[in-house]
Amino acid sequence: MIVRVQSMSSLFNEVFGIDRVLDEMQSHPLAAAASNSGYPYINVAELKDEIQIVAEVPGVPKESIKLQFHDGVLTISCERKAPKSEKATWLRNEIVYGSFSRSIELPDRVNADNVNAEYSNGVLRITLPKSEEAKPREISIR
Repeated sequence: MIVRVQSMSSLFNEVFGIDRVLDEMQSHPLAAAASNSGYPYINVAELKDEIQIVAEVPGVPKESIKLQFHDGVLTISCERKAPKSEKATWLRNEIVYGSFSRSIELPDRVNADNVNAEYSNGVLRITLPKSEEAKPREISIR
């Protein structure tokens, strides 16, 4: 009988190798959407006077989208309901349905009273003006 002895370092390499593969799988867009960690997909841009956020939420009615801003974190919540079809036999089912939530920590203080949100064709555009304290100021030299 032959017994294979494995060193602790090679065992750790195998375990961490599995972790790396799992991390790569989770970074795939479909896996991210399914785990609620990456949907809705967003872009965040910082400009001199404001922060702009664009979120893709196709198939979500405007009434189902909720925005909340608290302590420098903007949360986008929405629900995409599955179409009802009892007669269908799915040949492929890749679209993820259900409730989703995404929180974005913003880099500067914003003026929460003047946030603007627009929704058109499955795209949510949010403009968050920076507070006066967060805007860059020019300092005159005497």
